Amino acid sequence: MEGNGDYERILEERLLAKAESLDREELPKLKDAFKLFQTAFQGIHTVLLRKGVIQKDPYKFDLKISEVQTPPESPFAESEKNEQISIRLSQFDSYLDFLNGYYQFSVDFLTMGRVKRLINLTKYFNFLQFSEASNQLNTRCFAEVVGLVRKGTDPLSTGILGEGLLSLERTSREIFQILKSLTLYHKERYKLDVRQLVLAGLTLDRERVITHRDEVLRTIKRKFVETMGDRPFYTELVEEILAEDYSSDGPNLRDDILAQLQVKETRKAETAQARNFKAIILDGARVLAGAGYQLEEAIRKLRENSILLENQNRTFLGQMRKMVRRLFNPAEDKVVYHVEYSDPITAEHRREDIDFTSLSEEVARRARVFSSMMARNSQSWQRLASAQEEQAYSFLVKGLEELQRYYRRLAALDEHFKNEITDPELAPRIRGIKVELSTLKTSIIKANQKKHEYVAQKEEIEQMRRLGIRTDAP
Repeated sequence: MEGNGDYERILEERLLAKAESLDREELPKLKDAFKLFQTAFQGIHTVLLRKGVIQKDPYKFDLKISEVQTPPESPFAESEKNEQISIRLSQFDSYLDFLNGYYQFSVDFLTMGRVKRLINLTKYFNFLQFSEASNQLNTRCFAEVVGLVRKGTDPLSTGILGEGLLSLERTSREIFQILKSLTLYHKERYKLDVRQLVLAGLTLDRERVITHRDEVLRTIKRKFVETMGDRPFYTELVEEILAEDYSSDGPNLRDDILAQLQVKETRKAETAQARNFKAIILDGARVLAGAGYQLEEAIRKLRENSILLENQNRTFLGQMRKMVRRLFNPAEDKVVYHVEYSDPITAEHRREDIDFTSLSEEVARRARVFSSMMARNSQSWQRLASAQEEQAYSFLVKGLEELQRYYRRLAALDEHFKNEITDPELAPRIRGIKVELSTLKTSIIKANQKKHEYVAQKEEIEQMRRLGIRTDAP
């Protein structure tokens, strides 16, 4: 059709500009939105676990992920509701973790197939209409377990849930908006490829396109297979091409597409200080806050293991050892364990005497502090949010160091109890903390990433200043 060449040229220019805009501006926002989405979800998930309205997924570490998927959506019996929603929430978190850890947020990587996966994952739970009356099974069941906590008398948990749901609603809208823009780009890029590689080799009559649509589509499909290899043939997109190129409404359809692809000129911020460095610190602090529940669970299980070990040691020899210790230190009423571990940095084998009584109290205290910060309207979070940037950074560094120290000691104690409790009657009752340790390790990694991101950006600004490059607005 006449005029196709000009349209294709303009379309290609718009697509190139759109791709650049997506990579430079929109996809970094999409990446941040998915991280915020996961943080908000994990806050809710942690509260539900702590309150016991859902259970931990015993198969969490059996889930092998190589690509973003969605958990099951099939119906289940009423008697299986708690088990099924617990597993599906856990898998949802695992897929979000894979997405944020392994996906590249670029136009080339986020193909049409991957965009569809991201849309399906984001709408797996309908956070835009989150209700116990939802006609979507998973959303309805999720809302029901959230409702069990919100109807309770714990204002802190209720606040965390309410804030988390609002955040999920906001970020869902932002994610869908950016994915819609990315989908438009890929659709029009696909249609341009079909025009240039398939239709350019065919002679199509306007009247025949209108009167013999199915026959024309079959002709195009045969040519498509010859020239496009194993790329999928999207009938609805090819029909859009025919409507745009051969129908009477074609010019209006083309103008509309070009208008949608037009990249709006935005005034670039020239001040590096406009970057919200403190927001990076607070993101890291939120990660630490999410570790509160895992710390609480880990120390609770280790306390139970400690009781088992003390019961095992109530032998004559064990009692004699305790008496000797108290002769030299009458005030001693502590439980001390001699543990061994491998230093994660130097790989050096170390031994340490851990005052389990003091450690368990310290960890429980820190867990309560972290957990109280999950609600943004809590006093502890408000104090941190209003603190100076340097103070907030000090909190992040100190909290990270503490969490690393706790992780090392809890892991050593876990191994110690497994090795020392050998009584056939007591050994089966040992409580392992593999899940808690894994989650704590992930929190350490993510908080460290935020710390390094903050330091790197601050160093970049300092380097620019040393080079005499202005970092303030003109």
